[in-house]
Amino acid sequence: MKTILFIIEAAKFYIGRLEKKGNSGFFDAGFEAELKGAGWYFGAPWCAFFANMAWRKHLKKYDALFEIAKKLDSGSAVQTFKNYKASEYFETGDTPKLGAKVIWRLGDGAKGHAGIVIAIEGNTMTTVEGNTNAHGSREGDCVACKYRTIERPFTATGLNVVGYIYPLELS
Repeated sequence: MKTILFIIEAAKFYIGRLEKKGNSGFFDAGFEAELKGAGWYFGAPWCAFFANMAWRKHLKKYDALFEIAKKLDSGSAVQTFKNYKASEYFETGDTPKLGAKVIWRLGDGAKGHAGIVIAIEGNTMTTVEGNTNAHGSREGDCVACKYRTIERPFTATGLNVVGYIYPLELS
C-alpha cells in the first residue's frame, strides 16, 4: 500500500499546474523540467508523460524497475498500455485499482488519454490527469482531478477505457 499511496500523493501534488497554449511549455519551470525528464517535448500532448512521471517518482529508488518502466513508457497513452501489457514485469487489466495508470482511447482510434486512479467509489473513479480541462477532454491546459464513470457504453466520439496498468507494491 505504501507504493500506491506514494503514487497517489505524487499525482495530487501537481493538481493545478498550468500549461502554456499549444503544449508549448508550462508556467511552473520545475514541473516542465520533470515532464521533460519523463520524455515530454515542446508541442507534444502530455497526459501520458504526466502519468508516467508520477509512477517514476517512486520507481527511481529501484534502478532495474525504473529502467524497465522508461523503456515501456511512451508519449502515446495507447502505446504505453500496449507496452506494459506485453511486459513480463507489470500487470494490466480492466478493473480500476488505486495508483493504476488508466488509459483511454478516443473512439476506436489511435489517440488516447491517461491518468492516475486515486479513488474508487461505486461506478465512479477519481483520477488525476494531465493535459485536461474542466470539460474533461484529452486536450486541455492543466493537471486536474476528474470524476470518471467506470462502466459505460462505448462512445465513438469520446474517451473509452482501454485498460489499467497496475503498480507493483514495493517497500
